[in-house]
Amino acid sequence: MTQTRKLTYEDAVLTILAREFSSTETKETEAKIKRKLREKKLGKYDPQRVNRLRHLKDVVQTEVEKCDKSKYYSNFAGEFADMKDFDTLRMTEDFAAAFPEVPKQSINEFIEYFIYLHYIR
Repeated sequence: MTQTRKLTYEDAVLTILAREFSSTETKETEAKIKRKLREKKLGKYDPQRVNRLRHLKDVVQTEVEKCDKSKYYSNFAGEFADMKDFDTLRMTEDFAAAFPEVPKQSINEFIEYFIYLHYIR
């Protein structure tokens, strides 16, 4: 039996931000975030908190977009894109240190989701 973790404010916001591709989508994204927080009863919309999470997303996005130029890119790369192409544990440690207010588990899950969404697919 697998144990599921309770959805956090950070998880909800980061999941939505992962699909935000440009700053032109900000208003639409803000509406989605507000709706998700309200539906899941995770707290009030906090623009400073969301902007900090958006900054985390931007940093992760920058690293993933670098592909083999990223300092987190591993030498395990095979012929096809794979989760092992990035050192997600080191990314998690580094980003958790840079963003101490965000739970480490949320950062790890976001990094893996973002790599899947923007690199593997």
